[in-house]
Amino acid sequence: MAAQPAKATKSVIVDEDSEKEIQVDVQSVAKLQEFLHSYRPPSDVKRDHLGEHFRIELNQPLAEFESKNARAYIASDLTNPARRLFAHVCLPGTAQRYRAIAELKSLMHPGLTQIVACGPVELSQPLEERLVIIYERPDGIKLSELLQKNPDLRNQNFLCTNIIGPLIAAINQLGELGLSHGSINHNTIYIQNMAMLAPAVAEPCGYSQMYYYDTLERMQCLPSGKGEGTTAHDYYALAVLSLYVLHGPEYFANFTPERLPYRILQEGIYNTFLPNEDAPEMFFDFFRGIFCENSVDRWDYGYIRPWLDGKRYNVLPPPSPVETARPFEYADISADTRRQISYALTKNWDKIPEVLQSGKLSHWVAISLRNRELTESIARIANSVAEINSKNEIQLNEQFMRAILILDPHAPIHLGKITFNIDGIDTLYAELYLSKSQELASIIKYIEFNMSNFWLDQQRKNPEYEPPPLYSLMLTKLDRVRAFIRNNSMGFGPERTLYELNPDMACQSPLLGGSYIATLPALLKRLDQLAPSMSKESDPLDRHIAAFITSKLGIQHELHINELSANPTLASNRSILSLYLLSMVHDKVGVTFKYPGLTHWLGARILPLLEDIHSRTLRQKIKNLLMDKARLGRLTSLADLVINNDYATADRNGFNQAWNKYHANAIKIEQYRSEALIDKQSMRVGFSFAKTIAYIALLISIITSMRLI
Repeated sequence: MAAQPAKATKSVIVDEDSEKEIQVDVQSVAKLQEFLHSYRPPSDVKRDHLGEHFRIELNQPLAEFESKNARAYIASDLTNPARRLFAHVCLPGTAQRYRAIAELKSLMHPGLTQIVACGPVELSQPLEERLVIIYERPDGIKLSELLQKNPDLRNQNFLCTNIIGPLIAAINQLGELGLSHGSINHNTIYIQNMAMLAPAVAEPCGYSQMYYYDTLERMQCLPSGKGEGTTAHDYYALAVLSLYVLHGPEYFANFTPERLPYRILQEGIYNTFLPNEDAPEMFFDFFRGIFCENSVDRWDYGYIRPWLDGKRYNVLPPPSPVETARPFEYADISADTRRQISYALTKNWDKIPEVLQSGKLSHWVAISLRNRELTESIARIANSVAEINSKNEIQLNEQFMRAILILDPHAPIHLGKITFNIDGIDTLYAELYLSKSQELASIIKYIEFNMSNFWLDQQRKNPEYEPPPLYSLMLTKLDRVRAFIRNNSMGFGPERTLYELNPDMACQSPLLGGSYIATLPALLKRLDQLAPSMSKESDPLDRHIAAFITSKLGIQHELHINELSANPTLASNRSILSLYLLSMVHDKVGVTFKYPGLTHWLGARILPLLEDIHSRTLRQKIKNLLMDKARLGRLTSLADLVINNDYATADRNGFNQAWNKYHANAIKIEQYRSEALIDKQSMRVGFSFAKTIAYIALLISIITSMRLI
């Protein structure tokens, strides 16, 4: 019974120690927060300035240079005030042509608007950081305005000398860089003496292009899914522009977006745009050479330059496209060629199952085209469609896509409401993701199920087909992201796919709201700046930041902090994961940079987690060291303490030893509490005690007897 008070006293002592430690923790966290409250990261940023030389005049907008993804303003060169510049301030959550910007920054060409500078700028209105692109301002006025003011310029001499000559040189220069302009039309050309192309890099290629300047394949795509394309598309637009110069805007009045594709498919490009060959005779070769059905055969600089210099080719006018004498007819669909049928199916999406399963399409192919392989392919797709549940929209769309492509391998990819070219899947994915479109699910499944392979198989049926470099690059990207898109852990999933497909895109994390962060050093700097205001609310990590980092660092596998495997609670905590990733970033960008705000932020989030350490001595030691490391501003040092230190293993081993000892003692205590065992032990003790008393009595008796003798 005497042991009970002692046990109670010990319990009180333990509670007092715990309470004291909790008070120390509160004080430590308070010290970290106190530092953050007074912390002011160094900043020498001037609002509305790009670097030391350029200022964006936000009170002087230039509506004529605006694009769908950017607002335009006058810009000033502070070292040369007479210089005429303008700036595109890109809207947040939009994609730009980053590779084109990088290539064109170092290029000076009389037919191309020069890019002077590009980078993030802190704006004064709104108070946000945006990507800004600064250009030389084109001289002259828009071609459309010039022709309206001077109708006499609508002649072949002006067209050849002032427009076609300068523009084919500019297009050729872009082609040598592996680029295309994508938006050549009467509103993107400025004329003083010679034509100059306005910039088209603040939005995806062809995003704002007028539909009748686009080829049939690009005309069908969503604006963000057209892809970078090639200069063949620019030469096509140049030929349409030539018709505009010769005949004016009224020439295109009947070319509606709904009707124009049908006319091109039924009559051919040349016969659609020049039904009466209403052009100067010298232009017959030019239009016939460019308005051909096969883009591979389309005239380029090598043909147009000699033609301008007087060479004549006598190109024959192309016939109307007809494959058979018997048209395919079903309901409202009437078509003479496979391409016409393919396009008609895209415009009658809900009727595709009916058309396929009726058997009329496969019968027409078998009888009219005598194409056994195509007939069997259509029959297989029809059977697949019949077996798929009507509610499984994604699988049905895949089969419909296959039907469209086997009929017209040159067609873009159609998946329900989305249509795109292979090299446009990156910018389309970005737009669908950032706009939170429900159609994103279709493109995710397209990537996941590797549907591009079917498209590629159709192209390879032409033995002369060679995929453009950008197509091959995109197919490689899609192979890589397939594993990422299935993994929904931190650093992967749809967010990782976004940055893999668009590696130059700024991080879209809501934590970074109002900031344009496109590099790892900028990320650490911005998080350090945000530490005073956000440390109490959240960790410096979310799915976007994690995906942005893993993409930049090339991390291929799911994140596991093996160093903390002895303590799963710490290993799976987001604050610890934040430190783990950000310390790798710090190591990548260089540990000479210090981020005290960020280390104090992480310290304040991590310190309470250390309660999970069982050893009070070890726990307090780690906490004290954490306070010291936070002051250094080095994430790598903090990670060495919290993650790479072997304290977790030592604590686990010590805890296991203590637990085993406690468990053994607990068993003994339970045994002592057994009634039978108590009786047995009592008898044993009593017997031993009696035996001892007997020996003592015997000894006393012997001693007494000896004395009497």
